[in-house]
Amino acid sequence: MKSYLLVRIKTTQKNNLLLKLNKLDVDIKNISYENESLNFLIRAEDLAKLKKYLLSYKVEIITETGLFKLKKELKKNNLIITGLLFGLIIFLILSNLIVKINVIHEDADLRELITLALAEEGLTPLSFKKSYDEYEQIIANIKEQYQDQIEWLEIDIEGMVANIRVEERIINDYEENYNTCHIIADKAGIIKSIVTNKGILEVSINDYVQKGDILINGSISLNDEIKKNVCASGKIYAEVWYQVNASLPMVKEVSKDTNKMRYNFMIKTKTKTKETVLLKSRIDGEKRVENKLLFSLFGFEFYLQKEYEVIKETYEYTPKEAEDLAIKLIEEKLALKLDDFEEIIEQKVLQKYVKNNNIYIDMFIAVKEQIGVTQYFDESRSDTNDTDDNNHSN
Repeated sequence: MKSYLLVRIKTTQKNNLLLKLNKLDVDIKNISYENESLNFLIRAEDLAKLKKYLLSYKVEIITETGLFKLKKELKKNNLIITGLLFGLIIFLILSNLIVKINVIHEDADLRELITLALAEEGLTPLSFKKSYDEYEQIIANIKEQYQDQIEWLEIDIEGMVANIRVEERIINDYEENYNTCHIIADKAGIIKSIVTNKGILEVSINDYVQKGDILINGSISLNDEIKKNVCASGKIYAEVWYQVNASLPMVKEVSKDTNKMRYNFMIKTKTKTKETVLLKSRIDGEKRVENKLLFSLFGFEFYLQKEYEVIKETYEYTPKEAEDLAIKLIEEKLALKLDDFEEIIEQKVLQKYVKNNNIYIDMFIAVKEQIGVTQYFDESRSDTNDTDDNNHSN
């Protein structure tokens, strides 16, 4: 920032004064003439020349600009500026401070439990606010530590108050009421694998069973007389069948980076609710953004941002590519629901066709999966209780 001074020199020989200033190599601007003086702007660093070589002239500073003025104003208002800075610091500290922890639940014991758990995670009155990811980690830690007591937990920051909403876990422990149960089929299929731990096996390999059939009986009988009731356990794997369908566009849009990249800076609040880009983007069209955290301060995160220019291109699948991709998507979606001992046995495309630039596929899929679920019963009663569902959605 260049600093200029508006000065006034009293003289009746104005031309002589201008010649002397020229010899001293003093850069002068905005010259104005008065009756007995000459007014003009000079660079701040030239003031020393005037005072050294123009001893017979009285140099009067009328006003300052740039750093000279800034220094003068700062010195003049240093107490006010110091107070404002101090107030700003206090404001930033207080705005990022938690002054109250409010656990919302009617059970006093549960409120105390959550309060202590939060304290162990560093969330206490007069603690600083944390980032969204840190709050999520606190929630995960507490839910894992007290998984038998807590069903759901939420941390909501409102100003300087942390509202903690919690729901208690209600466990329906059937075995506490009934210690007898069967293993029944939750869907139809052909038995492929059997593991029996307790109870009487009622099926064999390659048997066809329907939904609701007893696979492992919890009632142990001899000569048609029940001698003992137990809670049957084991795993029954069967071949079950699904008819599934999927659709996929024949044309997709892809983004491709060009060689153009520009830097920028971005500020984000730790609650992740607001992002502010500091400079105007120099990428006019489509762009891909990568952020690198530089530092955090008073609840704000400062990022170095890389903006990559991208162009959009379209790619059209061949019918074979589209079919293979649709089948892969079906397989991946189904595989997500299978455990380590479950697998796809067979698959067949029943129908495929292209309409409105989309490919549609209907498939038959045979899957080996665990079909046994627990059905509790009271041995003193003839009725049964709720069944634990373990169905796969088709």
